[in-house]
Parts: sequence; structure tokens; C-alpha cells
Amino acid sequence: MSDHALHPGSLLRGGTSAPHVPAAGWLATLARMVRAIEERRILATLDDRMLADVGLNRLDAEREVARAPWDIHSRN
Repeated sequence: MSDHALHPGSLLRGGTSAPHVPAAGWLATLARMVRAIEERRILATLDDRMLADVGLNRLDAEREVARAPWDIHSRN
């Protein structure tokens, strides 16, 4: 087996094969984008009390929900 062989699940768990695969970084970014879409969809459904529980107000939540899927970096 070559040094570039993929092992099942190695890309998602950060296994030893991931650095040898050029697409690993792209796949990890895609996974983060999908997760951001799902989390923003959930965030949009929270009421004001729930938002306050996680330290957000309605305006913060609306700004987060409006972000593009590829905008996955934290904003401080």
C-alpha cells in the first residue's frame, strides 16, 4: 500500500493519512461550512430567551444567520 492511501474515517478524525491527501484541507473546510449552515439554521429558530441563554441578542443572531456559508471564521 502506498504512503498516500486513505484509511476509512481518517479525514474526519484527523488521522495520519490526512496530511498526505491534497483534498483533506478542502474536505475539512467543506465539513465546517456544512456545520455552520446547520448551526445557523438552528440559531434562526431560537426565541429571545434561548438566545439570551447562549449570550446573544436577536440582532447578533440575525447577523450570524445572514453570513455566507463560506464565512466560517469567528468574529469577535
